Amino acid sequence: MKDSWMGTIYNMKKTIIFTDLDGTLIDHDTYRFDQVEETLKRLKEGAVPVIICSSKTRAEIEAYRTSMGLDDPFIAENGGAIFVPQATFDSKAEGFVKKGSYLVMELGKPYDVLHNALTRMKAKEGFHMTGFSEMTIEQIVQHTSLPVADARLAAMREYSEPFLFFENQERLRFLKKLLREQGLQITKGGRFYHLTGNNDKGKAVEILRKLYAQNHTGTSLFTIGLGDSANDIPMLENVDLPVIIRKKTGRWEILKGNDSVMYSDKAGPKGWAESIDRILKS
Repeated sequence: MKDSWMGTIYNMKKTIIFTDLDGTLIDHDTYRFDQVEETLKRLKEGAVPVIICSSKTRAEIEAYRTSMGLDDPFIAENGGAIFVPQATFDSKAEGFVKKGSYLVMELGKPYDVLHNALTRMKAKEGFHMTGFSEMTIEQIVQHTSLPVADARLAAMREYSEPFLFFENQERLRFLKKLLREQGLQITKGGRFYHLTGNNDKGKAVEILRKLYAQNHTGTSLFTIGLGDSANDIPMLENVDLPVIIRKKTGRWEILKGNDSVMYSDKAGPKGWAESIDRILKS
């Protein structure tokens, strides 16, 4: 079975996988990824990049990449920035700057801008909401069930401010309107709302797609995207084959206007492994 599975990869176009983390590659509640380890190993053997595209911070994603044995580029904080290990591509990555061991393209607003905007809105309009910047590490642990060390990584925001909103949808729409007037936007993740600049996962995916195309001239790309939440929709709209991972509630996020969308039967990482296996064996 393994030879057949790997043979499919080699016979296809250059395959690239973009994937969300929470509720997709890792379990929504336990944050474990045991069910995908064998699939990730086979993808690495087949030289298939697995690009994490998450609302999580750079520090969080780096920890998962190490645990998963991944060394591919990644997209942090809902498309806030693209991080490419410097040895990834032969040709120059236009628009990227060197930062440490990465080539980086920042697409989002700096964290201070986002934090200050949310603070002003809360003070001016009396919104009942709590941002990450207002939470202690212990409170982050309470709301996420993360271990303390991981909660510290989650607090290292650079391009987004997650927050809890305790009012009705009409008030949320009003908040969105006020922030749009400042060039900012709100997206919905699995646990929090996220305040960002005019960036999203889809814009970052499109940039990386073009970069891979430039470095694989003469080879067609086949891109797969996997996600489970509303903030994954822009990513899924910018790949050849979007895959909606089932939520633990039994429901799926809705992706309109795309006949090629695939839906996993299982939730979380089990659904991730099931979907990749199905695609690359077909």
